[in-house]
Amino acid sequence: MTRPLTFALPALLFFVAAGCHQPEFNPTPTTGEWESITDPIQLTRGFTRAGEAYFSPDMKWVIFQASMKPDEDYVMYLAQTRWQGERIVGLNTPIRIAPEGSWNSCGNFSPDGNSLIFSSTVKPLEKEHTGPATAPAERKGGYKWNMPAGAEIYRADGWQGAVAALPPGGGTNLAQHALTQNNGYDAECGYSPNGKWIVYCSTVTGDPEIWAMRSDGTKQVQLTHNAGYDGGPFFSPDGRRICYRSDRKGNSLLQVYVADLKFDAAGDITGIASEKQLTNNAAVNFGPYWHPDGKHLIWATSLHGQRNFELYLMRDDGSHKTRITFDPATDILPAFSPDGKFLMWTTTRGPEKTSQIWIARFMMPKGS
Repeated sequence: MTRPLTFALPALLFFVAAGCHQPEFNPTPTTGEWESITDPIQLTRGFTRAGEAYFSPDMKWVIFQASMKPDEDYVMYLAQTRWQGERIVGLNTPIRIAPEGSWNSCGNFSPDGNSLIFSSTVKPLEKEHTGPATAPAERKGGYKWNMPAGAEIYRADGWQGAVAALPPGGGTNLAQHALTQNNGYDAECGYSPNGKWIVYCSTVTGDPEIWAMRSDGTKQVQLTHNAGYDGGPFFSPDGRRICYRSDRKGNSLLQVYVADLKFDAAGDITGIASEKQLTNNAAVNFGPYWHPDGKHLIWATSLHGQRNFELYLMRDDGSHKTRITFDPATDILPAFSPDGKFLMWTTTRGPEKTSQIWIARFMMPKGS
């Protein structure tokens, strides 16, 4: 199912929620990237597009999606990080871990590093589509993403052994053990800090909603119940909350939310206890991701134009919003390293002017 996103050029405007007594913007805002990110380098090359990368717990690997050809769907890849002292200076040759020709998205590692998850159709799609669910592609003045029916979440245990014998640039199929099995779209998945739960987006009810399930695929529970899109969820570092994006007004202007989870006496997730909207503006806001301190989130916004998504940081109550990237290119899908020292994101700022993965050292902005 393809859901279109269309919107007018956004104004640089935030609306302060009623009852918010803290300043919404950082009282000492950054004036350039150098105040937050340093030593930026491009990690992926040789792909027509690449994006949505996440670290393994030991920071020795990243998982991401990429296409080798302009008309190819995203394929899931793993690559080892290359270090010089305390700096990440590149990636070793990526390894393909999904079937060629399949649609793939949203890879992630378990907290112990022994398992990984990603969404895949396993086989090629039968209908025309426009790219991955979590990276919008410009089309006819707006945006839309593809949410293919038949995309399931797969878990691969002991993946290190499966890829250890592969030559550089080799490939294998780790989409063998499906955690979801329905006719909907199941993707946008991430582990809880203790590895017991996975939160994800699903259209199994006919509407894109956020769900949670045990890491073995059992005890699936719907968390959001709203008309329109809810997706891109991630657990907070303490495992008690999630952040996500939502289109509650049906105007294609996604906003960022945080919600407290509800647990029963056995410790099972049963729903959402309360939620809070953190952005409320005339822009598209998506890709929220927690900083390891559990007090800040980073996300991408079109406040500066549909062709100029930028990354912003804010506190978990929505206050002290601070601009992180300052580039005329598109900057989206940010992710912090487990130690919070690096920021990895998808951007078109490279010489190819295509979506590629970059990384930089990260410093918390003053006043944030």
